Amino acid sequence: MAFDDDENPNAVGAFPATNAQDVQTTEDADEDSPDYKLFLSMFDKAGVSSKAIRKGEKDFESHGTRAQDNLLEASRTVMDNVLSYTRIHREEVWTRGWCFPDWWEDLKWAGEYKELFLRDRVVVMEHERGNWQKDIGRALPAKLDRAGAGRLWLLPEEAIYLVERGTVDLWWPNRQLEELLPKADASSEAKLELGPDDYDAGLPLSLEAAYSLFVGYDGERGKISLPKYHVFANLKRAGFHVLRAPPGSQSTPATPATPATPATPATPPTKTIWQWLFSFLGQDARSRQQPFGPLVQPGLYRAYRPIYQQLAILPRHKPLPTPTEVHPPEEPFQIFYHVWKTGGVPFSKKSPSPPDFRIAVVDAGDSCLPSLQQIEALLESTPHDPPNEAWKGPGRMYHRLKHGHRNVLVAIVDRGLVNFMRFGEGAFGEERIFERFDNKGGPRGGKKGGRGGGRGRGRGRGRGG
Repeated sequence: MAFDDDENPNAVGAFPATNAQDVQTTEDADEDSPDYKLFLSMFDKAGVSSKAIRKGEKDFESHGTRAQDNLLEASRTVMDNVLSYTRIHREEVWTRGWCFPDWWEDLKWAGEYKELFLRDRVVVMEHERGNWQKDIGRALPAKLDRAGAGRLWLLPEEAIYLVERGTVDLWWPNRQLEELLPKADASSEAKLELGPDDYDAGLPLSLEAAYSLFVGYDGERGKISLPKYHVFANLKRAGFHVLRAPPGSQSTPATPATPATPATPATPPTKTIWQWLFSFLGQDARSRQQPFGPLVQPGLYRAYRPIYQQLAILPRHKPLPTPTEVHPPEEPFQIFYHVWKTGGVPFSKKSPSPPDFRIAVVDAGDSCLPSLQQIEALLESTPHDPPNEAWKGPGRMYHRLKHGHRNVLVAIVDRGLVNFMRFGEGAFGEERIFERFDNKGGPRGGKKGGRGGGRGRGRGRGRGG
């Protein structure tokens, strides 16, 4: 590793900083670098100074002094101690979760429990402590009349996230669920008081074990794909409330169609780009146009409306509350998460309000750019959400176009890096800008404006005088 003392003569070591102002500047310039301030507080008793490791630009080359070598080695030692630190659970907030991935597999649940994702819930909580329960986990109804009913169960992405942040101690059971977590109405003799050292009841699992148990492929029961977990963890760390989208809750019922005969194919035949382009030329538009000549007929026009009516040979898209034809969305361009902002109205995971964002998750390594049909089906699966009524007027045109009448976010995961792309159903044809100019003070040359009117009044007064 080379260092250059000419660029920063006062800073030595791997993470140099001279004063508080320099530290603030380097932290602002490098926000993606790991911040060890929280971890360094764990080593205060060991005598490690917070000045031994800092963020910032490194020297370009070494200047051969023993002071720089010593500080560089001290920084490496502190980083090694921080990274090798063993996280432990404090006794007052210790929470254990038991892994039962197949407990609800054979349950014949009714449609009223469809939004609970029972067959995908894999971890049952022994204790319910912490504010994380606001949007994580669901207490299953007690009327299911089965062991585990009435307790808090986690989805695979929720279990991995809580284990990763050190909130939940995940265990693999050596006993049946009825023995570990008896019903609340059971006798006091049947209740078990298990502690963190009762290894006869089960074994603690590591974070690697949680990943191996709960990360899988799309559609695999009781597991979550790695890109979808990355999106979930990214949103949770950013402070959002995240829930899985209820199955089939956003899809708009399609218009019933006549069943195809065996001789007629169910899917429409493919068109070339020229056939698709000229298919927009309707019979009405063709009847108004001449077979040759300019689109706008020669003449005297005192308004923009008749000109643009002649230019409108292609039908403009007009968003409808209920589409005439609905295409079912397909993976990966399908809504998977509902996201809410924090603050404002209190959040309730049992009866949540309409989400602020609807997100589909796409793996950049396995997917390509979506086609027009895929984007159309994705937007049709979302409810109609027109622009706010307060956005009327010329000054809010860009707000209306940006919001659209339907909108959805697509989270693109590229090897762990999450980016969001927004798709919306715009209504550019509804923004008739030319009408605002037609309504301004009447036709040109009239009494309120125009050069001719001014000259006429001037000459008239002169002759009369």
